[in-house]
Amino acid sequence: MLKKLLTALPAIIIYSHTLRADAPKYSNEFLSIGLGARALSMGSAATATASDVTAAYWNPALLATLPQRRNAGLMHAEYFAGIASYDFGGFSYKLDSSTTLALSLIRFGVDNIMNTTDLVDKDGNFDYGRIAYFSTADYGIYLSLAKKSFFNRSISVGANAKIIYRNVGKFANAYGFGFDAGACARIKGFDLGLMLQDITTTFNVWTYNASALEVPSYVLPSGDTITNAVSGTTNEVTLPKIALAAAREFQFNRDFSLLAELGLELTADGQRNSLISSKILNIDPKLGLEGSYRKMVFLRFGINNIQRITQFDDKQSLVVQPNMGLGVSLFGFTLDYALTNIGSVGVSSYSHVFSLSYGF
Repeated sequence: MLKKLLTALPAIIIYSHTLRADAPKYSNEFLSIGLGARALSMGSAATATASDVTAAYWNPALLATLPQRRNAGLMHAEYFAGIASYDFGGFSYKLDSSTTLALSLIRFGVDNIMNTTDLVDKDGNFDYGRIAYFSTADYGIYLSLAKKSFFNRSISVGANAKIIYRNVGKFANAYGFGFDAGACARIKGFDLGLMLQDITTTFNVWTYNASALEVPSYVLPSGDTITNAVSGTTNEVTLPKIALAAAREFQFNRDFSLLAELGLELTADGQRNSLISSKILNIDPKLGLEGSYRKMVFLRFGINNIQRITQFDDKQSLVVQPNMGLGVSLFGFTLDYALTNIGSVGVSSYSHVFSLSYGF
């Protein structure tokens, strides 16, 4: 199965390249932020080593390698000075020694946005009591299945069926559906991971409420008009992404160890500002390190978002996004913290991310 997925990579890249003219480069981007403080502190290098229920996001095949029969996890983060919130909840359950099921929910939203379309009444008076509030939120529901290979227990495969719901108050909403596939293997001390995100492409279908976007004529000066145009496109396609990763753990003595993972994210949806960039294929590397003391206390560091930035003098410089974090694991509970961000390198303020998991 692992060989079949690897041999399918060129076909997926070609498929994405042929579809890109009809698809936006950035779609369902809330599902590209990353998940879990551990992985985010390691620069999103987790395709080969995710070790809790967040594996459903990074590589569903890793769910089959979790040591506990049940694993539950929660995450909360706030971005842009608390304007946006990002939350996750998930639960995995081993049906037997080789098969694992998981259910996950992701939400990224901005709440309490003022709707001032009814601020002015028919008599031209400003009535602040008419101000309403709405939310814009994106939801992703993952149903995951992972299974160890019958012939080689060091190889696992997994898949996600995911449902997308996106809502912009009473103005618009969308429903989407797609699949992910993943595989992992342990070969000669190396942990290898492969994740095919949106392998079948993910389709969103939008519905717009044109009447809610209308501006009453009585709020405008005579002769003026305002048109909030409704998009003529109702279908949105998310093209496949490919993640490859290799990791290895170095045991220095009985107490101390170091885990290193190198990941590559491949996209073929048009030229991006990544380390290796072209109109056909982009490659975005990620590197994560995790030092541990008796598998109880963890110190993590990672880099990602390696980009070339053009300065005011037209000279280009290479910049990276550093990340760091801590973790503590006791009595089945693991509390992780990450200092990271999701914005432009060197521009957005760093964000604090907390996640909690419990294996039992």
